[in-house]
Amino acid sequence: MKKKMSRVACLDWAQPRAGQARLLFVARLLSLSIICLCPSIRLDSAAAQDKKMTADDLVARHLESIGNAEARVQAATRVASGTSKLIIRIGGAANTDGQAMMVSSGAKFRLGLKFGLADYPGEDMAFDGARTATGFLTQGRRSNLSVFLNSQNLPLREGLLGGALSTTWPLLRLDQSQPKLDYRGLKKVDGRQLHEISYRPRKGSTDLKVSLYFDPETFRHVKTKYGFEIGASIGAREDPNQNPESHYSLTEDFDDFRAVNSLTLPHKYRLQYSAESKNGSALYDWSVTINQIAHNTKIDDEVFVIR
Repeated sequence: MKKKMSRVACLDWAQPRAGQARLLFVARLLSLSIICLCPSIRLDSAAAQDKKMTADDLVARHLESIGNAEARVQAATRVASGTSKLIIRIGGAANTDGQAMMVSSGAKFRLGLKFGLADYPGEDMAFDGARTATGFLTQGRRSNLSVFLNSQNLPLREGLLGGALSTTWPLLRLDQSQPKLDYRGLKKVDGRQLHEISYRPRKGSTDLKVSLYFDPETFRHVKTKYGFEIGASIGAREDPNQNPESHYSLTEDFDDFRAVNSLTLPHKYRLQYSAESKNGSALYDWSVTINQIAHNTKIDDEVFVIR
């Protein structure tokens, strides 16, 4: 009998009393509520940040992410060099390595991508402060990228190409470039939330749509998208597939940010060109790894002229 009573007493001690049980139940319920609410709290916080942000705020934080005002001004010229890789995914076949160099001085810019292919020596693009230019391939032909930048020269003319890796980056020269910037909020791009700003030149109109993307934590510029469309030809109603709409896009991605002379600059740079048109489809990738960055090197103006 004693053993039985002892066992009952032991079990009774292990059971929480009615009041304790109610408190335990409430505590667990509150814990579950907090866990469930956490995602919405983060979303609400992001939404609040989204609502309060303006284009001016975003640009100011972005510039600070590069470096302080003094360090940014002191970097008058920049030479970035490294290795490059070309992969043609659609519209051809190539997987080859090469060299890359980006040179900039104020608003002047030149980017060269060199490869050892007989029919594709590489890409060459420049802005000398007044005119844009792109190089030719063998036998006077132009590459798809060259054709794109010739018909839509805004990326070169405005200093957008190369992002913050170049001194031509228009957000570094707002007093000169004076672009029209429109903050579009946080957007999900390639599986990540990024601040988006649409970019338009101060003067003139353009068919090219430009969107700049910034990391919400660091405010670094991590992506630019350019795109334009050509509508189907009039009179193609009988056979809508004969003259379809054409879509062209160019995307820049920036990664691997490191400190160089008190500035934080990307050391990974990727260009991707894609096209869907009556002439077929194309998808080209150029990946650049920057190995060296030098500032305030004396650069002759002839460097920015393609002959």
